Amino acid sequence: MGEGYPLLDRRHEHWLLASMLLVLHAAIDAGFDGALSRALMTTHLGLFFLWQPIWQKDQRLQPRAIVLIVLLVGAMLASLSWWTVFAWLVVLIGIVAGRSFSTRQERYVYLVSLAFLITELLIGCAARLFLDEPLRPAISQPVRLVLYLMPLALYAIPPITVPSREPFPVDFFRGISFALMTALLAVFSALITFRWEIDYPLALIASLIGLGMLLLFLSWLATPGVGGVGLLAVWEKSVLNIGTPFETWLGNIANLAAQRTEADDFLEAAVEELNDIPWISGVAWETTTSSGICGQRSHHCLDVETDQIRVTLHTERSFSTALLIHCRLLIQVLGHFYVAKRRENKETGEAHLRAIYETGARVTHDIKNLLQSLNTMASTLQMATTPEQEHRGFNLLKRRLPEIGRRLRRALEKLERPAAGSPERIGVVEWCDRLGERVVAEGIELTTEIEAPGLCLPRDCFDSVVDNLLDNALHKVAAGQATRASVRVRADAAGVACEVRDNGRAIAPELTRRLFNEPVESQSGHGIGLFQAARQARLAGCELTLAENSDGAVTFRITCSAQAHVA
Repeated sequence: MGEGYPLLDRRHEHWLLASMLLVLHAAIDAGFDGALSRALMTTHLGLFFLWQPIWQKDQRLQPRAIVLIVLLVGAMLASLSWWTVFAWLVVLIGIVAGRSFSTRQERYVYLVSLAFLITELLIGCAARLFLDEPLRPAISQPVRLVLYLMPLALYAIPPITVPSREPFPVDFFRGISFALMTALLAVFSALITFRWEIDYPLALIASLIGLGMLLLFLSWLATPGVGGVGLLAVWEKSVLNIGTPFETWLGNIANLAAQRTEADDFLEAAVEELNDIPWISGVAWETTTSSGICGQRSHHCLDVETDQIRVTLHTERSFSTALLIHCRLLIQVLGHFYVAKRRENKETGEAHLRAIYETGARVTHDIKNLLQSLNTMASTLQMATTPEQEHRGFNLLKRRLPEIGRRLRRALEKLERPAAGSPERIGVVEWCDRLGERVVAEGIELTTEIEAPGLCLPRDCFDSVVDNLLDNALHKVAAGQATRASVRVRADAAGVACEVRDNGRAIAPELTRRLFNEPVESQSGHGIGLFQAARQARLAGCELTLAENSDGAVTFRITCSAQAHVA
């Protein structure tokens, strides 16, 4: 199509249109008495079928379509008259007015073409048809010349570069409306001429003014201004609220979604709400997990299916087009709420499993710390060589075993109820005394600065996090990576802070960026433990940080400021 016949390409479509309009005006100007006008009209129809925007030009016409075209052309030539031309001009106005545009050049081309056709209809054709005589030469001759010049002006427009053509680039509703309005304008102008016995040009001007005022009035009714309620808004609301206020129904569905936790329970209640609409006699629904019916079945039904549900609406009357759109809208909204509720149920279950997993990970780490404490006390008893050392070891075991038992019992409670209760709190002085019993037995230096003895802290969080930090420090000492570990506790008006320090080598920079945000692999002990400890601290309202990181001074700090209060 593009290389063999360049004039049929859409880039040159306006040249075909100009030729078609020029030949049409020549045929009308020649009259319908001789063979010249029929030959020109035949040429015009041929150019029309080459230009027409309905069929694709690269499609092969079926024999039935060819026969239909030949019959239409023959019938038009056989009945060629002003009535035939009037009807044909109305058709052309509808096609040109409904044409879709891709570029500004196309818009100019079709505006000029539309002006040509309207002028030809109102002045060249309507006067001959309704008045049975042409207009005065003072009017008809300038119009005749302009109608020849308008198509010629289109030849001056260069080829138009446009994207690939759409299958149906014509808005038929817009085209029909424009064509009927133009035909009505011509008939109304002729009627004014006969009724008031005035000249046709004056009647045409009066009709144009009246039509313009009518369009302005209808436009104002549709959109009366800011804050007004126009006919367009009233019409859209009436279409949306067929039989029931849509906003009320949507609000009821939203309330049900907030009240019902299970998706199937929500759907059952929503179906009952849907069945309360007056024009619905029954509703049947089906999902992958449930099904049922509410109300009564009827002869008129409509099946609407979404991603998760299938709903059948039963009514006492047949479904109109507007009612079909309304029903599909209701079910689509219901389907979106149901899918959201299913997603909420799934996320709730996943959140519960995640809580169990995270609790299990923390408890596992606590048990590891407790096991480390038991191993330390056992090794102390095994290494005792004198009765005094054995007595000291038994006293340590006597003091520490109840605390270990309590923490084991607390760990079991966490596994049974992952998200139950608020953290248990303990006074900072009492917690420091319990901490001193452990660190003294393991040879760790403890320093306390208690300026606010009435403060308290989350017991399980501090026990678990500090035990983890102490185990890491002792691991570095045992591995020869450090020679000394110490603990410093400070309680003042700002809150409670506990620091665990060792004099080993600094942690690598690439490791510090990931230390509290994800599990890391490290033989020094700074792996999953610190990640879990940081999460536990955040959940308890505390913060675990690497306060200092240099060779000879590696300090971890856990602080509790926002949640600290006077006991």
